[in-house]
Amino acid sequence: MSLGEIISDAIKYPFSDITGFIMAGILVLLAAIPNVVYPSPEGRGLIYLLLALIGFIFAIVLSGYSIGVIKNAIQHSSEIPGISPVANFIDGIKVIIIGIVYFIIPLIIAALFGGLTSIVGAGLNHAGAGLGIGAIVSLIVFVIFSIFEIVALSRFADTDEMSAAFNFGAVIEDAKRIGFLNIILFTIVALILVAIVLAGALVYIYGFGN
Repeated sequence: MSLGEIISDAIKYPFSDITGFIMAGILVLLAAIPNVVYPSPEGRGLIYLLLALIGFIFAIVLSGYSIGVIKNAIQHSSEIPGISPVANFIDGIKVIIIGIVYFIIPLIIAALFGGLTSIVGAGLNHAGAGLGIGAIVSLIVFVIFSIFEIVALSRFADTDEMSAAFNFGAVIEDAKRIGFLNIILFTIVALILVAIVLAGALVYIYGFGN
């Protein structure tokens, strides 16, 4: 499937099930409820903290719900998945665990390599250069593992097994097969589309609210 086809399908996707799309939109709003109710820092207190907790819980549900969206995309289904709060919450917790693992590994690598380059740079009287090289390599490592995380989440969505997300050999092979550049482009397009939809929702809410 070409990038153009993916963009076209993504634009058409919300209109395949208006009811499902509205329910998903409500879920997004519930996840963002603290900022919707208190858009400015003034007047925030205990109620805001309570809403923040509610928003955090729904944010986890939303993360789990996204796995259903990915699963349907893998199965070439145009249906918008239904919301199942408990199942989505559990999947959301799993998404967080997968994210932590794919964050900790590059963090350890970056810390070790950064420390090494700093020591070598200091020994050569070029501590700044050592830190700069370490920062660049760390950024590259984080980008690579972010790509692996995307593939890992897709494997989890496809199999419903967390072990599939932690099969690092299979994740790397899938990433190579799909192509690192394709994954980056698809992710950028997806983020842009999500940003457009959320911006439209916020304009709608605040427009009618005012």
